Amino acid sequence: MKKYLSIFFVCALTISLGGTYANAQTTDSQKENLKNKVRAEVQQMREDVATTKEAIHVEIEKVREDAKVKMDALKVKMQTEKSKVKAAILETRITGREEVLQKFDTAIEKLNTLESNVNTKITKMEAQGVDTTEAKAQVLIADGKIAEAKGKIAEASTLLSNSSNELTKENKAQLKQLTMDIQTLVTDTHAALNQAVQSLKVKLQNKIDAAKTATEKTN
Repeated sequence: MKKYLSIFFVCALTISLGGTYANAQTTDSQKENLKNKVRAEVQQMREDVATTKEAIHVEIEKVREDAKVKMDALKVKMQTEKSKVKAAILETRITGREEVLQKFDTAIEKLNTLESNVNTKITKMEAQGVDTTEAKAQVLIADGKIAEAKGKIAEASTLLSNSSNELTKENKAQLKQLTMDIQTLVTDTHAALNQAVQSLKVKLQNKIDAAKTATEKTN
């Protein structure tokens, strides 16, 4: 999956730089021409990213499905355990592991909802003629973070479904690191999406100020 992730950040950087360069042009015609070119490139990049997201999704879903099959097998093993004490221990262990994964999945669902809301704002702002280049770049960064977090969760699911035995010291260290990585990625995603929203606010205000200045000059 790592081979896919770089495209998010490359596209985000390209979009951001393209927007900055477009705004740095000296004449209105140059600005407009370059902005149109940047918009077309942004659209193509977003399509490329969508294709990449789908490839990542397929890869991760395969890992998660394999882990689910293994987890279900552990439950069957638990049900056939003759010792009630051992069965209870297995049930607690398996339930706990499923709850860990569910917690991760819930965090991702919330991020997806937040990203969807930001994309809705971008669409509305774009319809009003607001420059959304930087906001789109930040959303692409968020996309990359979410994809990476999903990959880490997939790794955790594999680790937790390999055996019903107590995790080894090494396994516990791996799970702890994965958990920390996922938490960091969730935080980074929030930051990128918040930055996207802040960018929209700034660009909207810039548009309002520009319109006001133009009106004052006319009067």
